[in-house]
Amino acid sequence: LWRAYLRTGIPDYSLAVITTISRMAQGGIYDHLGGGFARYSTDAEWLAPHFEKMLYDNAQLLSHMASVEAETADPILRQRIEETVGWLLREMVAEAGGFAATQDADSEGEEGKFYVWHMGEIDDALGAYAGEFCAAYDVTDHGNWEHKTILRRSLSPDLKDAASEKRLKLAREKLLAVRETRIKPGWDDKVLADWNGLMIASLAELSQQYAQPAWLTAAERAYGFIVNTMQQGEDRLGHSWRSDILVFPGLLDDYANMSAAALALFEATGNPAYLAQAKRWLDVVESDYLDAVNGGYFFTSK
Repeated sequence: LWRAYLRTGIPDYSLAVITTISRMAQGGIYDHLGGGFARYSTDAEWLAPHFEKMLYDNAQLLSHMASVEAETADPILRQRIEETVGWLLREMVAEAGGFAATQDADSEGEEGKFYVWHMGEIDDALGAYAGEFCAAYDVTDHGNWEHKTILRRSLSPDLKDAASEKRLKLAREKLLAVRETRIKPGWDDKVLADWNGLMIASLAELSQQYAQPAWLTAAERAYGFIVNTMQQGEDRLGHSWRSDILVFPGLLDDYANMSAAALALFEATGNPAYLAQAKRWLDVVESDYLDAVNGGYFFTSK
Protein backbone atom coordinates (compact mmCIF):
# COMPACT_ATOMS: atom_id res chain seq x y z
CA LEU A 1 0.00 0.00 0.00
CA TRP A 2 2.87 2.37 0.80
CA ARG A 3 4.53 1.61 -2.52
CA ALA A 4 1.23 2.32 -4.25
CA TYR A 5 1.18 5.71 -2.52
CA LEU A 6 4.75 6.47 -3.64
CA ARG A 7 3.83 5.56 -7.22
CA THR A 8 0.49 7.36 -7.41
CA GLY A 9 0.51 10.05 -4.75
CA ILE A 10 -3.05 9.08 -3.76
CA PRO A 11 -3.36 10.44 -0.19
CA ASP A 12 -5.77 7.75 1.06
CA TYR A 13 -3.03 5.16 0.63
CA SER A 14 -0.60 7.23 2.69
CA LEU A 15 -3.22 7.93 5.36
CA ALA A 16 -4.02 4.24 5.78
CA VAL A 17 -0.38 3.24 6.23
CA ILE A 18 0.65 6.13 8.48
CA THR A 19 -2.44 5.75 10.68
CA THR A 20 -1.88 2.02 11.09
CA ILE A 21 1.83 2.10 11.76
CA SER A 22 1.61 5.13 14.06
CA ARG A 23 -1.13 3.54 16.17
CA MET A 24 0.91 0.34 16.39
CA ALA A 25 3.96 2.34 17.48
CA GLN A 26 2.06 3.98 20.33
CA GLY A 27 -0.30 1.14 21.28
CA GLY A 28 -0.09 -1.77 23.66
CA ILE A 29 1.11 -4.04 20.86
CA TYR A 30 4.50 -2.32 21.23
CA ASP A 31 6.79 -3.01 24.19
CA HIS A 32 7.46 0.54 25.39
CA LEU A 33 10.17 -0.52 27.82
CA GLY A 34 12.14 -3.18 25.97
CA GLY A 35 11.34 -2.52 22.32
CA GLY A 36 9.82 -4.85 19.75
CA PHE A 37 6.26 -5.63 18.68
CA ALA A 38 3.98 -8.43 19.84
CA ARG A 39 2.59 -10.61 17.08
CA TYR A 40 -1.03 -9.38 17.17
CA SER A 41 -3.58 -7.52 19.26
CA THR A 42 -6.70 -9.12 20.71
CA ASP A 43 -9.02 -6.09 20.94
CA ALA A 44 -10.36 -3.22 18.85
CA GLU A 45 -8.17 -0.61 20.56
CA TRP A 46 -4.90 -2.49 20.00
CA LEU A 47 -4.41 -2.37 23.76
CA ALA A 48 -4.03 -6.03 24.70
CA PRO A 49 -1.56 -8.01 22.61
CA HIS A 50 -0.80 -11.67 22.47
CA PHE A 51 2.53 -10.93 24.14
CA GLU A 52 4.67 -13.26 22.02
CA LYS A 53 7.30 -11.46 19.93
CA MET A 54 8.14 -13.08 16.60
CA LEU A 55 11.31 -12.48 14.60
CA TYR A 56 9.50 -12.34 11.26
CA ASP A 57 6.95 -9.73 12.38
CA ASN A 58 9.61 -7.42 13.72
CA ALA A 59 11.80 -7.87 10.65
CA GLN A 60 9.04 -6.73 8.33
CA LEU A 61 7.83 -3.96 10.65
CA LEU A 62 11.35 -2.53 10.76
CA SER A 63 11.43 -2.40 6.98
CA HIS A 64 7.97 -0.82 6.77
CA MET A 65 8.70 1.77 9.45
CA ALA A 66 11.93 2.75 7.74
CA SER A 67 10.15 3.18 4.40
CA VAL A 68 7.56 5.47 5.95
CA GLU A 69 10.08 7.36 8.08
CA ALA A 70 12.20 8.09 5.02
CA GLU A 71 9.23 10.01 3.61
CA THR A 72 7.77 11.54 6.78
CA ALA A 73 10.80 11.95 9.10
CA ASP A 74 8.48 10.92 11.94
CA PRO A 75 10.58 10.97 15.15
CA ILE A 76 8.35 8.35 16.80
CA LEU A 77 9.02 5.86 14.02
CA ARG A 78 12.75 6.63 14.17
CA GLN A 79 12.67 5.94 17.90
CA ARG A 80 10.74 2.69 17.46
CA ILE A 81 13.23 1.50 14.84
CA GLU A 82 16.18 2.13 17.13
CA GLU A 83 14.44 0.53 20.11
CA THR A 84 13.34 -2.53 18.16
CA VAL A 85 16.82 -3.13 16.77
CA GLY A 86 18.10 -2.64 20.31
CA TRP A 87 15.74 -5.37 21.53
CA LEU A 88 16.81 -7.65 18.68
CA LEU A 89 20.52 -7.34 19.38
CA ARG A 90 20.06 -7.56 23.14
CA GLU A 91 17.51 -10.37 23.38
CA MET A 92 17.35 -12.32 20.13
CA VAL A 93 20.88 -13.28 19.11
CA ALA A 94 21.18 -17.05 19.39
CA GLU A 95 24.28 -19.20 19.45
CA ALA A 96 26.97 -18.16 16.96
CA GLY A 97 25.08 -15.09 15.76
CA GLY A 98 21.90 -16.33 14.13
CA PHE A 99 18.64 -14.76 15.27
CA ALA A 100 16.28 -16.70 17.54
CA ALA A 101 12.71 -17.32 16.44
CA THR A 102 10.51 -16.03 19.26
CA GLN A 103 10.10 -14.73 22.77
CA ASP A 104 7.09 -16.43 24.35
CA ALA A 105 4.04 -14.74 25.84
CA ASP A 106 3.97 -16.66 29.12
CA SER A 107 6.08 -16.55 32.24
CA GLU A 108 5.31 -18.41 35.45
CA GLY A 109 2.37 -19.98 33.61
CA GLU A 110 0.60 -16.66 33.02
CA GLU A 111 0.33 -14.81 29.72
CA GLY A 112 1.78 -11.31 29.81
CA LYS A 113 2.85 -11.43 33.46
CA PHE A 114 6.34 -10.25 32.58
CA TYR A 115 5.04 -7.14 30.78
CA VAL A 116 2.14 -5.75 32.86
CA TRP A 117 2.19 -3.44 35.89
CA HIS A 118 0.31 -2.39 38.99
CA MET A 119 0.31 1.32 39.78
CA GLY A 120 1.98 0.70 43.15
CA GLU A 121 4.98 -0.88 41.44
CA ILE A 122 5.42 2.19 39.27
CA ASP A 123 5.04 4.52 42.24
CA ASP A 124 7.73 2.61 44.10
CA ALA A 125 10.12 2.65 41.16
CA LEU A 126 9.66 6.24 39.99
CA GLY A 127 8.75 8.20 43.09
CA ALA A 128 8.05 11.84 42.27
CA TYR A 129 8.17 11.14 38.52
CA ALA A 130 5.43 8.52 38.67
CA GLY A 131 2.57 10.94 38.05
CA GLU A 132 3.97 12.24 34.78
CA PHE A 133 4.74 8.73 33.58
CA CYS A 134 1.33 7.34 34.54
CA ALA A 135 -0.45 10.15 32.71
CA ALA A 136 1.55 9.48 29.55
CA TYR A 137 1.25 5.67 29.61
CA ASP A 138 -2.38 5.14 30.74
CA VAL A 139 -1.50 3.85 34.21
CA THR A 140 -4.37 4.02 36.73
CA ASP A 141 -5.30 2.47 40.06
CA HIS A 142 -7.77 0.08 38.47
CA GLY A 143 -5.64 -0.74 35.43
CA ASN A 144 -6.64 -0.96 31.76
CA TRP A 145 -6.55 -4.76 31.35
CA GLU A 146 -7.71 -7.35 33.87
CA HIS A 147 -6.97 -4.97 36.82
CA LYS A 148 -3.41 -4.50 35.59
CA THR A 149 -1.83 -2.02 33.19
CA ILE A 150 -0.44 -2.57 29.72
CA LEU A 151 1.73 0.43 28.95
CA ARG A 152 0.60 2.46 25.96
CA ARG A 153 0.66 6.01 24.66
CA SER A 154 -2.45 5.71 22.51
CA LEU A 155 -4.49 8.20 24.54
CA SER A 156 -1.98 11.03 23.96
CA PRO A 157 0.19 9.78 21.10
CA ASP A 158 1.99 13.01 20.18
CA LEU A 159 5.47 13.56 21.54
CA LYS A 160 5.79 16.10 24.33
CA ASP A 161 8.50 18.74 24.67
CA ALA A 162 12.12 17.61 24.76
CA ALA A 163 12.51 17.90 28.52
CA SER A 164 9.38 15.84 29.18
CA GLU A 165 10.45 13.15 26.73
CA LYS A 166 13.87 12.98 28.40
CA ARG A 167 12.22 12.43 31.80
CA LEU A 168 9.94 9.75 30.32
CA LYS A 169 12.95 8.02 28.80
CA LEU A 170 14.70 7.92 32.18
CA ALA A 171 11.52 6.56 33.73
CA ARG A 172 11.31 3.81 31.12
CA GLU A 173 14.91 2.84 31.80
CA LYS A 174 14.18 2.56 35.54
CA LEU A 175 11.13 0.41 34.92
CA LEU A 176 13.03 -1.78 32.47
CA ALA A 177 15.65 -2.40 35.16
CA VAL A 178 12.87 -3.44 37.55
CA ARG A 179 11.32 -5.68 34.91
CA GLU A 180 14.64 -7.41 34.30
CA THR A 181 14.43 -8.81 37.84
CA ARG A 182 11.24 -10.72 36.96
CA ILE A 183 11.15 -14.26 35.63
CA LYS A 184 11.43 -13.91 31.87
CA PRO A 185 9.19 -15.54 29.27
CA GLY A 186 10.45 -18.62 27.47
CA TRP A 187 12.81 -18.22 24.54
CA ASP A 188 12.60 -20.24 21.34
CA ASP A 189 16.22 -20.09 20.24
CA LYS A 190 16.00 -22.20 17.10
CA VAL A 191 17.35 -20.40 14.03
CA LEU A 192 15.03 -20.40 11.01
CA ALA A 193 16.61 -19.59 7.66
CA ASP A 194 13.50 -17.92 6.21
CA TRP A 195 12.84 -15.65 9.21
CA ASN A 196 16.53 -14.82 9.51
CA GLY A 197 16.55 -13.86 5.86
CA LEU A 198 13.83 -11.29 6.50
CA MET A 199 15.72 -9.77 9.42
CA ILE A 200 19.11 -9.81 7.69
CA ALA A 201 17.67 -7.93 4.71
CA SER A 202 15.97 -5.37 6.96
CA LEU A 203 19.11 -4.78 9.01
CA ALA A 204 21.27 -4.44 5.92
CA GLU A 205 18.94 -1.84 4.42
CA LEU A 206 18.46 0.07 7.68
CA SER A 207 22.19 0.12 8.37
CA GLN A 208 22.63 2.22 5.23
CA GLN A 209 19.60 4.44 5.78
CA TYR A 210 20.62 5.32 9.34
CA ALA A 211 24.42 5.01 9.07
CA GLN A 212 24.58 2.20 11.63
CA PRO A 213 27.54 -0.05 10.79
CA ALA A 214 26.90 -2.24 13.87
CA TRP A 215 23.55 -3.24 12.38
CA LEU A 216 25.28 -4.34 9.19
CA THR A 217 27.80 -6.30 11.23
CA ALA A 218 24.96 -8.14 12.99
CA ALA A 219 23.31 -8.90 9.64
CA GLU A 220 26.53 -10.27 8.18
CA ARG A 221 27.14 -12.37 11.29
CA ALA A 222 23.70 -13.98 11.08
CA TYR A 223 24.11 -14.57 7.36
CA GLY A 224 27.49 -16.16 7.94
CA PHE A 225 26.02 -18.53 10.51
CA ILE A 226 23.38 -19.75 8.07
CA VAL A 227 25.82 -20.17 5.19
CA ASN A 228 28.40 -21.97 7.32
CA THR A 229 26.10 -24.05 9.53
CA MET A 230 22.71 -24.40 7.86
CA GLN A 231 23.51 -25.53 4.33
CA GLN A 232 25.01 -28.57 2.73
CA GLY A 233 27.57 -27.93 0.04
CA GLU A 234 27.53 -24.46 -1.48
CA ASP A 235 23.88 -24.15 -2.37
CA ARG A 236 21.48 -26.47 -0.46
CA LEU A 237 19.84 -24.70 2.48
CA GLY A 238 18.34 -26.30 5.56
CA HIS A 239 15.28 -24.86 7.27
CA SER A 240 16.04 -24.75 11.00
CA TRP A 241 18.91 -25.33 13.40
CA ARG A 242 19.13 -25.86 17.12
CA SER A 243 21.60 -27.73 19.32
CA ASP A 244 23.58 -28.95 16.30
CA ILE A 245 20.46 -30.44 14.69
CA LEU A 246 19.74 -29.19 11.17
CA VAL A 247 16.32 -29.81 9.62
CA PHE A 248 17.02 -30.44 5.93
CA PRO A 249 16.18 -29.75 3.14
CA GLY A 250 14.97 -26.17 3.29
CA LEU A 251 11.64 -24.79 2.10
CA LEU A 252 10.94 -22.37 -0.72
CA ASP A 253 10.70 -19.51 1.79
CA ASP A 254 14.20 -20.23 3.03
CA TYR A 255 15.64 -19.77 -0.44
CA ALA A 256 13.49 -16.75 -1.28
CA ASN A 257 14.24 -14.83 1.91
CA MET A 258 17.92 -15.74 2.13
CA SER A 259 18.40 -14.76 -1.52
CA ALA A 260 16.80 -11.39 -0.77
CA ALA A 261 19.10 -11.09 2.25
CA ALA A 262 22.14 -11.84 0.11
CA LEU A 263 21.10 -9.17 -2.39
CA ALA A 264 20.60 -6.62 0.41
CA LEU A 265 24.06 -7.39 1.77
CA PHE A 266 25.54 -7.11 -1.72
CA GLU A 267 23.96 -3.68 -2.11
CA ALA A 268 25.21 -2.60 1.33
CA THR A 269 28.78 -3.87 0.98
CA GLY A 270 29.54 -4.35 -2.71
CA ASN A 271 30.95 -7.79 -1.89
CA PRO A 272 30.36 -9.95 -4.99
CA ALA A 273 30.30 -13.15 -2.91
CA TYR A 274 26.80 -12.22 -1.71
CA LEU A 275 25.53 -11.84 -5.27
CA ALA A 276 27.14 -15.12 -6.32
CA GLN A 277 25.48 -16.94 -3.40
CA ALA A 278 22.06 -15.52 -4.28
CA LYS A 279 22.47 -16.81 -7.82
CA ARG A 280 23.42 -20.29 -6.58
CA TRP A 281 20.36 -20.43 -4.34
CA LEU A 282 18.07 -19.29 -7.11
CA ASP A 283 19.51 -21.95 -9.41
CA VAL A 284 18.45 -24.52 -6.79
CA VAL A 285 14.95 -23.01 -6.72
CA GLU A 286 14.72 -23.42 -10.49
CA SER A 287 16.02 -26.99 -10.44
CA ASP A 288 14.34 -28.37 -7.30
CA TYR A 289 11.21 -26.30 -6.60
CA LEU A 290 9.85 -25.21 -9.99
CA ASP A 291 6.60 -26.71 -11.21
CA ALA A 292 7.70 -27.04 -14.82
CA VAL A 293 4.28 -28.26 -15.97
CA ASN A 294 1.91 -25.74 -14.40
CA GLY A 295 4.20 -22.86 -13.48
CA GLY A 296 4.86 -21.48 -10.02
CA TYR A 297 6.95 -23.13 -7.35
CA PHE A 298 6.40 -25.92 -4.87
CA PHE A 299 6.85 -25.23 -1.15
CA THR A 300 9.12 -28.25 -0.74
CA SER A 301 12.02 -29.62 -2.73
CA LYS A 302 11.48 -32.44 -5.19
